[in-house]
Amino acid sequence: MLQNTQFGMSGPTAPGSASGDGFEIVTTAPRVALAVTPHPDDCEGGCGGALAKWVKEFGTEAVVVMCTNGNKGTSERGLTPERLAATREVEQRAASDIVGAKDIVFLRYPDGGLEDTMLFRSQVTREIRRYRPDLILCIDPYRSTSHTHRDHRMSGRVALDAAFTYAWSYRHFPEQITEEGLQPHRVEQAYMWGSESPDVFIEISDYLEAKTLSLEAHASQMSPATTEERLSRIANNAGRYKELTGLDHTEAFRRIRFGLGSIEWQFLYS
Repeated sequence: MLQNTQFGMSGPTAPGSASGDGFEIVTTAPRVALAVTPHPDDCEGGCGGALAKWVKEFGTEAVVVMCTNGNKGTSERGLTPERLAATREVEQRAASDIVGAKDIVFLRYPDGGLEDTMLFRSQVTREIRRYRPDLILCIDPYRSTSHTHRDHRMSGRVALDAAFTYAWSYRHFPEQITEEGLQPHRVEQAYMWGSESPDVFIEISDYLEAKTLSLEAHASQMSPATTEERLSRIANNAGRYKELTGLDHTEAFRRIRFGLGSIEWQFLYS
């Protein structure tokens, strides 16, 4: 199946989308999607169904930027952080294989240790310039009625800032251009999972099993359950927007269109 090459078009309704009251059901896919995720298993839980669908049906190149090594994600006191980190990296590779990701970049920050630093911004900017995605995916870092893990907030903020502020400009991290041979890149838009106000929905009924199996690959994080039990829970969660969208199972995102290069953007930076 050919992918829609105008995935990132601006306007009230993008080609290949169904528009409703304040939301869209997106049926197209990006050429390249880059997911910036804080911990092993967050990506699969948040956008694993969409990535699996895009890879299989549209030939999307999916890349995962894994920010932390997850070395504190256990209640077993006898399990060392080093051993857990090594285990979770193996698990992430297996999960990404199930989803169909082309590549994984491990930044290996300690669990709970993400900070909004210039180094972290430069690392995410580097991967945007290297893989040149149309779309980035990340956790929505902005909440007004609930709270979330610090690593979630830091990874989401840095992903958005790397795309909007840094990756497109020759002036930011110029050594990546002069010494590494990379080029500036304009990301068209971002999809943020875990949002309090999603406005984009992707139908994933045919990819619930892939999502389930990719999460099961993170065996160190899974509570005891059969695949069927876990699939049932995931299907139930993916059905929470059925009344709104008319679709049985979806993944939900809040979208930002960056508008880099647009007339409005040029006035802002002139």
